[in-house]
Amino acid sequence: MTEISDDVRAFLEGMNGPRRRARPRMANRLLDAEHQIIEGVATWRTGPGPAVLLVHGWEDDNSLWDPVIEALDRTARPVVALDLPGHGFSPAPMGSMIDVARSIAAVAAACGPIDAVVTHSYGAPCTVAAIETTDFAPERIVLIGAPVAQRDQMQRRAERYEAPPGAVEAMIARLEAATGRSVDWFDLRRAAHDMRSRALVVHSLDDDVCPFDQVRAVADNWAGGADLLLADGLGHRDVARDADIVARIADFVG
Repeated sequence: MTEISDDVRAFLEGMNGPRRRARPRMANRLLDAEHQIIEGVATWRTGPGPAVLLVHGWEDDNSLWDPVIEALDRTARPVVALDLPGHGFSPAPMGSMIDVARSIAAVAAACGPIDAVVTHSYGAPCTVAAIETTDFAPERIVLIGAPVAQRDQMQRRAERYEAPPGAVEAMIARLEAATGRSVDWFDLRRAAHDMRSRALVVHSLDDDVCPFDQVRAVADNWAGGADLLLADGLGHRDVARDADIVARIADFVG
């Protein structure tokens, strides 16, 4: 990485990793589930047989999935839920996106069989990276509120926090140094061409964290075929918990 200013260095330190909650949250439906720690990642499994893996997003946790778990439970569909590294009950620290992808694949391998995965926000590109770089190969995948391009997400983060000049370039350089890949590799429009699983792409038009304007290209380019489900008025997180959308997701992975 080239020399950076003190202002940029301070900004990067402030952006270095997710903020943990003082008290981790727990999905009600997981209170009696089988629990284990896999390579530093907290996991829960409900029931035997092929399961649906649930992967939450940045600064979130397993509690996001209560409505989805309840809907799948009604059809006797088991789930595997996790807290990503650096989140919730997971003792492992947050690493790079490739590190997170390896953690997702490790959970899938240890808690399988897994034949479908439901992702939200940051969990979507990390899961897609797991599919591209490991043996993880779910038959179906749901992408909810997914950030399409990490380059654009970094630009939005810099604008949101009024970052000093040069911060975006420094964030990109840090990502590329940590992963050994170009920032443009972390773009779902690129990855879509190699994805063989069937996909359901879900997004709310008023999502102010991950704008919807690029998700149609993801669905259109998805090699295994994809359905695009757009909502409005649900924002970034509630779109993963809305009753109608949850019913559609349960039907898709069921």
